Amino acid sequence: MDVLTDMLERSRARGAAFSHSQIRGPWGLFFDGVPGLAVHTIVEGELFLWTEDETLQLLPGDIVLVRGGLDHSLASEPHRRCIPLTEYMAQARVAGSPRRFASGAGGETSEFFCGAYVFEGDICERLLSLLPDTLRLRPGAGSALRATMDLLAREMDQDDPGQQTLLDRLLDVALVQVLREHFGAVGEAAPAWFRASADPQIGPALRALHADPSRRWTVEDLAAEATLSRAAFARRFSALLGVAPLAYLTGWRMALARERLRDSDDGIAGVADALGYASEFSFAAAFKRHHGVAPGRWRVSARRPADSPRTPLLADRPARRS
Repeated sequence: MDVLTDMLERSRARGAAFSHSQIRGPWGLFFDGVPGLAVHTIVEGELFLWTEDETLQLLPGDIVLVRGGLDHSLASEPHRRCIPLTEYMAQARVAGSPRRFASGAGGETSEFFCGAYVFEGDICERLLSLLPDTLRLRPGAGSALRATMDLLAREMDQDDPGQQTLLDRLLDVALVQVLREHFGAVGEAAPAWFRASADPQIGPALRALHADPSRRWTVEDLAAEATLSRAAFARRFSALLGVAPLAYLTGWRMALARERLRDSDDGIAGVADALGYASEFSFAAAFKRHHGVAPGRWRVSARRPADSPRTPLLADRPARRS
């Protein structure tokens, strides 16, 4: 299992609601910053997206991701007065369609899709922290990402049985492609694990580690996956990822431990066993060294009340898949 797949699956990433808007004349929409990733795809018109710190000019074919927690506006001209998204959706919904919105009677036409990606789980913060606040991509005609977004756009207009599941899967695909394009474009600024995943020797060892993180790995075991000597593997791994192999394994296990402690009712011994520790004591000692607090105390402070509200990214978000 490659690292990006592992992070996405363990983050329990899920597509949220979608909307397809066609607006004539001047307009502006305000999006509250909430957890997750907002996704905007421009079909027609020159649009502008801005946050407190930057303004982006958007052209047809552009895809923009806005990281959760960041208020932003989308409009036909920069810094135009904007109305809340919920107010627009209440006024502009097309009869008989849960996803289509239209408004305005004259002037230039703007057409765009909005969606969202909702993450649940501790590991999502690690993934989202790798992205800039706003990320604009201009995939070329015939690219895999452009093909996915075109298919997603066509599917949104169908309202056929199974649509939500298909839209969720397409957004899964699009997110992976966006991350690939972004990390590939930034080169040395990409996460170390992304660059190391492409290494013909360290890549197989990383995939083996992520496929079975509870295995009681030794450096010799991982070196065998890389077909290198122990010393050569340790040097190459540390050079590419900035940490020693077993330190990387411990860091990943600690991320998994936080998720289990927060989201499951497993006892400390059960969490220790699931992550490959020989005893509850050895796990608790490792966790405290890593976090400065015992796992039981961390669990108490980290758990969210059962009735804590979750804010959808779009007002008409449909029921989630289980």
